[in-house]
Amino acid sequence: MKKFLAAFATVIAISGAAPAMAAPAVDPQVSAAVRSMFESMKYRELMTATFAQMETSLPQNIRAGAAAAIDNDPKLDAAAKQAKLAELEKVIPRVSAAIHSVFADPTLMEEMLDAMVPLYANTYTLEEVRQMNAFYQSPVGQKMLATTPKLMGEGMAISNQIVAPRINKLMQSLTQDSAKK
Repeated sequence: MKKFLAAFATVIAISGAAPAMAAPAVDPQVSAAVRSMFESMKYRELMTATFAQMETSLPQNIRAGAAAAIDNDPKLDAAAKQAKLAELEKVIPRVSAAIHSVFADPTLMEEMLDAMVPLYANTYTLEEVRQMNAFYQSPVGQKMLATTPKLMGEGMAISNQIVAPRINKLMQSLTQDSAKK
């Protein structure tokens, strides 16, 4: 279980670790327009809802992945599998609490906004940002923003239904390959 959690933490760290690069200079007008657009997008609320959705689904995903790996481990007998599954159930609340503390950090959103502004400002022109802002202020734009967290959650569940069997098959294959060595 410790190996699983170490691997999980490594994957999370690596997936979020980007090389430190100096952001290109940002036109102050475009930067201000992007921040205005983020307000129209209700970016903070959207990200908060996305984080909440991730917090809700992550323990289930961890449980499913780890349980599949345990169940498919040919080196473990039924009693050892049960012991590992029981250990997993003890670890998941600690992992969930640790993840919650990351998402609950009050500085997280500001850091994200500060990092996202140059991305948008260097990708879109001032006029394009203004057009997107107008869309997000429109009724359709507001509906899209209101339904995005739900769609993301349901889309994630659909993706998991499609991807999980393939990952489980891969894990089983990898476990069998390592047992042969």
